[in-house]
Amino acid sequence: MSDTSKNNKALFKALKCPISKGVLGWWSDYYLFKGTLPSMKDLDVFKFPKSLSSLAMFVYDPQKGDYVCRLAGEMVNISHPTHLKNSMLSEVYEKDLACKIRNHWDQAFKIQRALCVTAHLEHPIEELYSWRFILPLYDEAKSGKVILSLSVYDYDAAYYHDRYNNKKYQIHELSMDDIERQGA
Repeated sequence: MSDTSKNNKALFKALKCPISKGVLGWWSDYYLFKGTLPSMKDLDVFKFPKSLSSLAMFVYDPQKGDYVCRLAGEMVNISHPTHLKNSMLSEVYEKDLACKIRNHWDQAFKIQRALCVTAHLEHPIEELYSWRFILPLYDEAKSGKVILSLSVYDYDAAYYHDRYNNKKYQIHELSMDDIERQGA
């Protein structure tokens, strides 16, 4: 594993999570075998059924200049104050944060790498982490951008998100080594 994942408790835990394994394995296997990002038509969610409630899919709409949520699993929806499906990124998050997220997602496409955003909730007693894997995909025509986002919480997201708003975020560019050795 890279030094980044070895020395980061939240990232290491995220890579070993059973919910993450199927999705990351599918994405990295496709990328390593084909040498390019997968597209929507390559997506087979039956390969990772445990992850479905934690997945969200955002499609870039060039006319709106924003990503629009086309799919949001139950766990993802309960962790947000607003219903995600058919919402634009700029409707879900305040302006500066939406812009920052959009830039990270665009960067994931540019470098063709998976990203992992870890968050540590500032809880007075417990160590509470969450992570979001950002996996770039192409649309069916292989011309448009799609983000497959996997959100995993080490806590009850609906309960804790309302009570502990302060989070420390860290973003990591995942190497194929990180993803391939996730079970090690």
